[in-house]
Amino acid sequence: MVECKYYSFYALAKINDPELLYEAFQQQIAPGHADEIEVEVYEHSDKRWKRLTRSGGLDQKIPRQLLSILTEKFGAEDTGSWYYDSDIEGWLCSYKPLTSKHFVLLVKSSDPDKLIEEDYLQFLFHFYCHQLQMLQGTYRDALTGLYNRRAFNEKIMQLLESSNNYKRRAKNYAPTVFVMLDIDHFKSINDNLGHLFGDEVLLLLAQQMTESFRDNDLLFRYGGEEFAMVLMDITPEQARETLQRFREKIASYKFPNVEQVTVSIGFTHFDKGLSMDELIGQADNALYYCKTSTRNTVHCYQDLVEQGLIPVMKAPRTPKVEIF
Repeated sequence: MVECKYYSFYALAKINDPELLYEAFQQQIAPGHADEIEVEVYEHSDKRWKRLTRSGGLDQKIPRQLLSILTEKFGAEDTGSWYYDSDIEGWLCSYKPLTSKHFVLLVKSSDPDKLIEEDYLQFLFHFYCHQLQMLQGTYRDALTGLYNRRAFNEKIMQLLESSNNYKRRAKNYAPTVFVMLDIDHFKSINDNLGHLFGDEVLLLLAQQMTESFRDNDLLFRYGGEEFAMVLMDITPEQARETLQRFREKIASYKFPNVEQVTVSIGFTHFDKGLSMDELIGQADNALYYCKTSTRNTVHCYQDLVEQGLIPVMKAPRTPKVEIF
């Protein structure tokens, strides 16, 4: 059995969202064996079991066999139990913090020698649940539930600084496109209808983002009515098509009390040779071109430069006030 590394306790102390939990289990607890460990987190709330996605969303599609195990083995009175299921060949650790929610961690390993000591894994998951409860708002925007500006700064820097020898996840997802998105004429919504209606637009837009993009894509509220995304393992052309579909989806979505909402989207290639300011500046310049031309459109920074529509970026625009 591989020796457990107790420094992973300190790594897990910084965990407060699912994205980092996956990374901790796959990279810290069993270094060098990320491809042999599969981690899932399930949450019971509103009388239903749901899978907690890497982006922090909830997926109600759970395989029937696993849903049966969760329902039968982990009841409402369960305050913490440990169970190995031979049918799914995985460990399930249950924990109920001082909230109405109930969590179950599923860990599966394809290594026949078992990479993790069960007692240690159970202890770490309990600690994670406490941290999740105490630090829920640290990296999440209170209104939309997306990652906030603090999370944005840390995660983008981490992605830019990662070396070729560093595997972020077991599947080794690679950031390939960086996106900036802005709601068109958002000020008029606040001015004409009030901030409560403006907040509703922000919340509904964030929900549409969560439903439209993949679990491994990173979604942020960058500031005010501006959002950011990192899309993983996608070509620029695929990104354009995906973002166009999302733009059209928002334009046709029926926002309550608002006649129509449209978005402008700028994106750039995720180049690790750039600084964070340069990366933001490129996508922001493409977004700015959208806002000063037709709005309700999608543009790529590299294409705009090649077509001579914008100059090569020299400096990013002054960033908006941070939203926490």
